[in-house]
Amino acid sequence: MRTKLFAAACFAALLSGCSSAPASLTYYVLHSPQATTEEQPEPAARVYIEQLSLPEYLKQRSLAMQTGPATVYFSPRHVWAEPLDKSLRQALTASLQRHGVAVLPAAVYSPQYPVSGLHIKIDDFIPAFDGNVLIKGQYWKEDENTQPQIHQFDFRRPMQGDGFEEAVATMRLLVDDLASAISDKAP
Repeated sequence: MRTKLFAAACFAALLSGCSSAPASLTYYVLHSPQATTEEQPEPAARVYIEQLSLPEYLKQRSLAMQTGPATVYFSPRHVWAEPLDKSLRQALTASLQRHGVAVLPAAVYSPQYPVSGLHIKIDDFIPAFDGNVLIKGQYWKEDENTQPQIHQFDFRRPMQGDGFEEAVATMRLLVDDLASAISDKAP
């Protein structure tokens, strides 16, 4: 009896020695919840984001970082707080509005105010191994009166520090670069 009790105590001590604290997760959002909303003057254009597509590697919770010419690291501890396409849509909407482009819900339409459908296809949106963060892909606007023109974009910015927090801050700047390019082509 004593031996069984001693063996059980040793086994319990062994198991408790193997346990460790759970890994803490850090959650990120691409849009800036702290950004203030200001009333904008009459917009130069009105659009609704009809399509925003991401590559498969960005359709997961883990933040990705390119670690070599053909390798990508997915962090198990640094994750998006919400789906990236949703956060990207929010960040892009806010940036477009700051650049004079009103982003309307798809169901809002008035013959008095033409609304173009905006299609965005992201090919890459990632911190790269060379210290830059990049966003590249193409976008086009679709309306009843004009043939869609596809515009390629490839924006890169150097990270000012290390880590995922700095990478996400730089990604926000790149979203603003994209919004600026879209607003420059606005009718």
